Amino acid sequence: MASIHGGSGNELFYHGSGHIKAIASDLVPPHGKVIVAIQTLEDVKFDQLVADTSGASNVVDQTTPDTRGDGIAYFGTAAQTRANGLDQSDSSVESVPVGTGVVFPKGMTIYGRWTRVSLADSDYTHGIIVYYGPQ
Repeated sequence: MASIHGGSGNELFYHGSGHIKAIASDLVPPHGKVIVAIQTLEDVKFDQLVADTSGASNVVDQTTPDTRGDGIAYFGTAAQTRANGLDQSDSSVESVPVGTGVVFPKGMTIYGRWTRVSLADSDYTHGIIVYYGPQ
């Protein structure tokens, strides 16, 4: 867990947080921020968990010239497309999308980078808390 005293200023909790519990709402981070952690206050399902794709790569690894297609990708409710780059055999590392029927249990904290979150099924009593980080 990040320190709340001193540091680089990029620590978790330094960039704000948000709360959502109604299915009619999308939660989008403030300008220049992404969601970096989500804490579930009860069992929830996500309608949208839109991964940040700014670090994704479609480049195929090559030895001449020395080009690496390794990108960074995060899971979400949409399929990744060659998100972590390709190796020389055109194989890519991809995650399976999280279905809207998947239940994230109460008390869980997930980490990643997301640009939009919304809840599925019905309005919740407690919902989720999200924490923002720099884009």
